[in-house]
Amino acid sequence: MTGKGRVLVVGGSEEFVGAVYLAAIAALRGGAESVIVMTPEKVAWALNTLSPDLMTRKLKGKYLSTKHGQTIRAQMKTADILVVGNGAGVRKDTAALMRSLIRSPIQKVIDADALKALRGSAMQNAILTPNEGEWKHLETYSDIQALLKRGNIIVKKGFPTKILSARKAVAIKRTNKGLKKAGTGDVLAGLIAGFLSQGYAPFTATQKACETGNRIADILTKKKTGYYFLASDLARELIISF
Repeated sequence: MTGKGRVLVVGGSEEFVGAVYLAAIAALRGGAESVIVMTPEKVAWALNTLSPDLMTRKLKGKYLSTKHGQTIRAQMKTADILVVGNGAGVRKDTAALMRSLIRSPIQKVIDADALKALRGSAMQNAILTPNEGEWKHLETYSDIQALLKRGNIIVKKGFPTKILSARKAVAIKRTNKGLKKAGTGDVLAGLIAGFLSQGYAPFTATQKACETGNRIADILTKKKTGYYFLASDLARELIISF
């Protein structure tokens, strides 16, 4: 394996600070050499108080928009992997930025609000991580088979979670029911980027991330004697499990 250790996370908004934090910290704990988060300035300051290990680029305003595109694309030139969409929100100008970024050739993990902004199937080097609602959006606004034929990978989150590519499909048996909780998908997106940064091939990195997240969820279910764990517990437990 050849490491690709630099992860760039683009997301966050005034309402959704936690999502981008969970994705970024999971990427770092999952093996990334460094993680830079590009996010609205107040979100970035909040992230700095949550973890001294995350680097931030503070973008003016309360929300991401197309006016930030040039700055983000310049930073992308220094990154190996892009994680995009977590907590970004669905404002019109934010969605336009998301669509612009996911068309870039960089290896990327597309999650959350970037999936909601997606139109068409003209992308490559992407791992998409839709939940049930986002899967329906893909069926409506994109061509799932075309996405797979272009070499992309789709994680259809559910019970069981399924990992799909043009060549094969794998189901994560006995997917933990606690993984329906808000924020756990953000952890998964970051963890996929973490395994990619270790040099694993995209399908392998995706499968390892799904299996690792599920295994940790099982551990937490036993500790809490039920599905009472939070997404932040899942991210924290990564320290113990690696």
